[in-house]
Amino acid sequence: MAWVGLISGFFGGLLAAVLGYTVFALPLWLSLALYPLVGSLALFATIGVLLMRGRTDPPQPPAVLTAELETA
Repeated sequence: MAWVGLISGFFGGLLAAVLGYTVFALPLWLSLALYPLVGSLALFATIGVLLMRGRTDPPQPPAVLTAELETA
């Protein structure tokens, strides 16, 4: 989970820095400051989403299978 967060933070920060400099014509110092800011936000957002996704209850088995398991 942490590796996915690190990778998404790396690419999110890199994309923000490059787009900030090339598309939005931000100064170089501001584009470089965007990299850790957006990267850390993407990292924590990814880890948070994966944590919330992992906390859901697993789906219940169909009633046919539970009835078969109870009789076995």
